[in-house]
Amino acid sequence: MNLTSLVFLFFYLIIFIIYFIVPKKFQWIILSISSFIFLFYHNLSFATISQALIALLSAYLFGILIEKNLENGKSRKFLLFGIGLILIELIYLKYTNLFISTFNYIVRVFHIGSQQSYIYRNSLIGISYYSLIMISYLIDVYRGSCKAQKNIFKCALFMFYFPILTSGPFIRYNDMESELYSGHKFNYHTMCSGLLRICWGIFKVLVISQRLGYFVDGVYNNLALYNGFYVLIAALFFPLQLYTNFSGSIDIIMGISEILGIKLPENFKTPFFSKTITEFWRNWHITLGAWLKDYIFYPLLKSDIMQKLNRECKKIFGKKTGKKIPLYLSMLIMWILIGTWHGGAYTYIIGSGLLQFIFIFLEDILSPIVSKINIKLGINEETFSYKLYQVIRTYLLFSFSMIFFRATSISNAIDIIKNIFVWNPWVLFDHTSLYKTGLDLYNYHILIVSLIAMFVVQLLQRTGSVREKLCKQNIIFRWTIIYILIFSIIIFGCYGPGYDPTTFIYRQF
Repeated sequence: MNLTSLVFLFFYLIIFIIYFIVPKKFQWIILSISSFIFLFYHNLSFATISQALIALLSAYLFGILIEKNLENGKSRKFLLFGIGLILIELIYLKYTNLFISTFNYIVRVFHIGSQQSYIYRNSLIGISYYSLIMISYLIDVYRGSCKAQKNIFKCALFMFYFPILTSGPFIRYNDMESELYSGHKFNYHTMCSGLLRICWGIFKVLVISQRLGYFVDGVYNNLALYNGFYVLIAALFFPLQLYTNFSGSIDIIMGISEILGIKLPENFKTPFFSKTITEFWRNWHITLGAWLKDYIFYPLLKSDIMQKLNRECKKIFGKKTGKKIPLYLSMLIMWILIGTWHGGAYTYIIGSGLLQFIFIFLEDILSPIVSKINIKLGINEETFSYKLYQVIRTYLLFSFSMIFFRATSISNAIDIIKNIFVWNPWVLFDHTSLYKTGLDLYNYHILIVSLIAMFVVQLLQRTGSVREKLCKQNIIFRWTIIYILIFSIIIFGCYGPGYDPTTFIYRQF
């Protein structure tokens, strides 16, 4: 039941009708039933259903136990036990093969024992999302930030709310309690605004991301045929493919929820205009970064171990340098966890984890040095040209890291990087060569125009909501833009025969 499929469209239409027919106090029940249907539709086996129910019961029961024992000092034990159960299930379902591959590598290197066979299992859709949501819920109850939910079905709705199971964003109980349980009246303006966002998301997925995917897959899956500038273009295209795919699905999710009167946290904020990797990650997958900072980074930095390390480092390296070491170590752990969250493979740990930490670490270390060099050379860092250079540099660094993210293995990533350094710039001018990679001239033109339109919209977003600006325009102009968007999807969208509805990249996480 993909977000852009007709099946999902009819599923959501039925939910929409029933949701606004029933009294507001029963609307959460409709959402809860819909979420279970959506979850079980994608996990039709006793094993996967039982795994989801075990996770739900763990969060529900331990949330209540934590709250009941806040005053007698036993709540910490229940917190650790509850989080442990959720993590064990997550690790078992998602990371078993990572451990096996590591074990096999050690066996090959040291010639000890015998290798283990990989375990292939269907992981629950959204398990990485709802596992972290459950953990944050338990921690918030422990901290006293929220009350434990006594109704297991309301608890289930919060943890399995059906739109977010595909691609997020991460939600928190305090923010969503009134949104999910209070009920909402039908609002025509909200419906139009939500539909517009849904259309924009579908446009990004079907018109842009699918076309970029044809080129990227055509090159990366045939490295024996393509090298040099083919691979370079594919490496530069993939971040755009990932962004339009991921942010497009988020737009659909946000629009779906907005129509129902439910406000979700934003997950993107024009990341490709970022001047540093640090700024980039403040604008990309925002809710994941916020989750890890609040529940991993800051608690780790304030832990007794890190505080002790902080004091020892200050004695050895001085106050200024010493306080940086625990900070960098906490950052390293956080980024390794970010990479690990994305998938049970070292390519994810390197691409979306270690490399991001290295870039941010170097930015922090080298920033004062670069500023001094710029002053001596008379380079004005406030000029458009310098900021443009920073934006391009950030995009190139992110594109490099995404080679590992996209690769099937570390050796495959190394092969891709090696293939970039083949000098064949003539393929940029020999149009027949580029047309062999999955896109013809017609589709290249559509892709270029669509990308320009997307970046224009992003420029407008930097000064406020584009939808609100559009609503303030004259009705003729407003509906002209809306019809152009709708017909662009119908005419230029990549769907029908050959379209793979499982290509939502972040759905696997």
